[in-house]
Amino acid sequence: MHNSYFESKIQSFSAVIVQAIALYENLLEQQEKAHNETLEQREAQKMWIYQKRQELEQVQNGLEVILSKYTSDAFGGLRQRKN
Repeated sequence: MHNSYFESKIQSFSAVIVQAIALYENLLEQQEKAHNETLEQREAQKMWIYQKRQELEQVQNGLEVILSKYTSDAFGGLRQRKN
């Protein structure tokens, strides 16, 4: 009788431990998934920022070309008037 009582308690205890382990494994999987999604979002944001930076650099280069053309035309016109 004592043997079956202890075996029953051990089996119950073992079942609780198995459930606890399964719960923690599930939580770890959820945390890993959330972490990976965060990393993917961060990479997507970095890529978006990089693309916007390239676009702004192109706009800046275009403005510099326009400005240099405008200033060379303006100063060229002044030089021609002085001569």
